[in-house]
Amino acid sequence: MFGFKKGGSNKPSIAIYLGQKSYSISALRNNNEILFNEYREFQDDIQELITQGLAEDVERLGILGKHCQVILSPGQYQLILMDALDIPESDMAKALRWRLKGLVDYPLNDILVDIFPIPPHGVAGQRKKVFVAVAPMSTLLARLNIFRDAFLYVKQVGIAELAVRNLTTLIPDDEKAPAIVINLANERCQVQIIYKYDLYLVRELNFSEKDFIHTTDETSQNLLLEIQRSMDYCISELKLPEVKKVILTPNFYQAKSLLEFLEKELTQDVVLLNLSYYLTTEASFSFDEQKNTFVSIGGALNFAEENWDEGLNEPANQFS
Repeated sequence: MFGFKKGGSNKPSIAIYLGQKSYSISALRNNNEILFNEYREFQDDIQELITQGLAEDVERLGILGKHCQVILSPGQYQLILMDALDIPESDMAKALRWRLKGLVDYPLNDILVDIFPIPPHGVAGQRKKVFVAVAPMSTLLARLNIFRDAFLYVKQVGIAELAVRNLTTLIPDDEKAPAIVINLANERCQVQIIYKYDLYLVRELNFSEKDFIHTTDETSQNLLLEIQRSMDYCISELKLPEVKKVILTPNFYQAKSLLEFLEKELTQDVVLLNLSYYLTTEASFSFDEQKNTFVSIGGALNFAEENWDEGLNEPANQFS
């Protein structure tokens, strides 16, 4: 349920990143052309107001009854790293759900579970792990009523980490080398290790966006330490090649002193992700616009609209 389809599509795609009091909605064609890209923020987390705003956007943009991918923000689910079981991948989510006791904040009889395997790694490739995404079922289904009431068909639900992973496919890269991504969004900061477009590590960092508006020397040093620690983990624990690139998401555009510091201290390439280099759009696409919409763009990159011209399907068919 929480995954993305792999591979591009010539058909348009829509993805919506759902925050607690906001959403961004993006549509792409051919994985390189932005059809529209918008953001709304509300004063309060009132579902009726969010639904009304989305319904207005859906009608104005002419996408009534279209398929969409919904991307949850990290506070709406938990992502846990667990040992993989020696069973078929299709059975693993069901088998692991009963091992989540004490690991998640939700009742086990009210959860949705999906898994994302990590390729075998470690010494001789003997380490087998999976990311387990867990969301409270009743809360999530109630939240998804926003899209039903706005006359959108929720084809798939995804998570922010994989949407950010999708964005790295835009950047020309050496597939033989891992990349570290520092993701700053919705007042949360994460470090990710990505290798051959697979996610190997997700770790929360104790920073927020305000820390990087006027970056202190201490903040810069602490972030450098976290990056170096992740590089060491990549080699010593994951047994992957040396990291060649450090990618920072668009929200870091204001942190010029930090970027200069990292470029000076690191031998790896330091890249501030600027989506305007890789995606075409008729409108302007400044960093100020990218910072609130880059996650929904990442979701749209890998989500293919199968029935762009179909009407709204029955809500009961949205989930399997």
